[in-house]
Amino acid sequence: MPELRLALLAGTEGLAREVLRVCAADPVDPGGGLLGGELVVLPADGYDPGRGDLARALAAGGAAAVVALPEAREGTDGTEPAPDEVPYALVQVCARAGLPLLLAPRAASAVRIAEVVAHRLALEHGPGAGRLPSRQRRLITALAEGADTQDLLDLLARELGAACRVLTPAGRVLAAAPAAGAEAACVAADPVELARGALAAARLPAVIDGETVFALGRGSTFAGYLVCAGDRTDDDALAQAADLLLLGGARRAERLGVERAHAWELVDLVESDAAPDAVRGRLGAAGIGPDAAPIVCCAAGDGADPATERLVSDLIERVLAADPAARWVVACGKAETVVFGSAGTGAGAAARIAAALEQAAHWWQPLLGTERVAIGIAGMSPTWATALAQARGARDLAWARPGRLTVAVGPEIDAYPALLAAVPAPVRSAFADRVLGGLRAYDAEHGTDLIGTLAAFLAANGAWQRCAGTLGVHVSALHQRMGRVRDLTGRDLFSARDRVDLLLALETEHAG
Repeated sequence: MPELRLALLAGTEGLAREVLRVCAADPVDPGGGLLGGELVVLPADGYDPGRGDLARALAAGGAAAVVALPEAREGTDGTEPAPDEVPYALVQVCARAGLPLLLAPRAASAVRIAEVVAHRLALEHGPGAGRLPSRQRRLITALAEGADTQDLLDLLARELGAACRVLTPAGRVLAAAPAAGAEAACVAADPVELARGALAAARLPAVIDGETVFALGRGSTFAGYLVCAGDRTDDDALAQAADLLLLGGARRAERLGVERAHAWELVDLVESDAAPDAVRGRLGAAGIGPDAAPIVCCAAGDGADPATERLVSDLIERVLAADPAARWVVACGKAETVVFGSAGTGAGAAARIAAALEQAAHWWQPLLGTERVAIGIAGMSPTWATALAQARGARDLAWARPGRLTVAVGPEIDAYPALLAAVPAPVRSAFADRVLGGLRAYDAEHGTDLIGTLAAFLAANGAWQRCAGTLGVHVSALHQRMGRVRDLTGRDLFSARDRVDLLLALETEHAG
């Protein structure tokens, strides 16, 4: 493929392998999900020397070759990358595995490489070749000619004579095509429920509510689902069509990535207290009116995985899209995703968004891989700058909570848990140990639950009769227990200051 200007660095003996598709390397499971014949693309600077099994896993999975994409650097326009930009450890492991390692030009991208491969396949396996089903040939030809996801889906629906949809991982409909001659796409199942069912399925494709669901991509390349009406689990060619739809969607994903990186200028404008007209102008381009009540969502994870960034944006957008009046713009940068939006009117918009995100969290967490993500939401603020600050504060509060995907809203930062979240974890832990250490040791030695009794007493605001009723004990027994709590903690239960100490220690213990 001379048009790609690839330079061979290792694995000459493997150059006779046939290339059938392009995929991105999965850092967690390099060989997982490979079908054979893949040209695997990975960042040249993203290889971990500790992962010496990468080339071996790719070769075992049937990969044809590895393409290293060099890092984009300022002032290097038109300058080809040097071989030493690829870690020598990667060259060595590929050479030992007999896996061709190729270095791409600096201006290359995974999408461009995929388009060239698709075009070559269309030329080499044309109508007379008889090597690919006619449906696949037509899809490959359309892809090489610039078709996007909707174009490819329309073609596929005509070929199958059945309604088809493409869903994001969170269940948003990216494209839909009706069966030939039908007036509508004949939606048989709620897209969110389909996505939930697909995530819970042991393997895909699977029939869910009368529709067959195929995965679009695997591992770090996972981008959603292809859904076709009827039972089509035995149609092997549809699984290959899903790979082609993934390539068609790659163009859209690349455009979105550029747009969202550019949208970070809006975050800079809001942070710098820029002129209101400048902020309103940028928001107006996204359809957010000048009188819109600010809604800001701010999310961050404990890693820099772009796949997680896409998934978080997808979930937030799916929740916002449930409001027909909602408009939003997504900005990604500095290991943070910020969504500026306007979710209709009413004082509870931010709370409704938070509730929807929390409801989705329990089933959506497996898509996060090994990462944690915290999301903060702010609304009903007088300015976008205030809303952004509140959303970030709420995100920090959410980060202090247990769980893989946690959510908090702006008003929560007005309460004491927000102050605790701002205190370093070791300091909080030391404070809880000093205040409650004696109770914890006593409970462990005697099999009692003085900590539970203290929590019930504080929850009852010190009302003895109410607390005794909650615990199911006599008031005199409660007095005896609380006397033991006083002795072991050194805190006066009738002092407001000491009660605050105990309450904060219990809150820290619960959060830990």
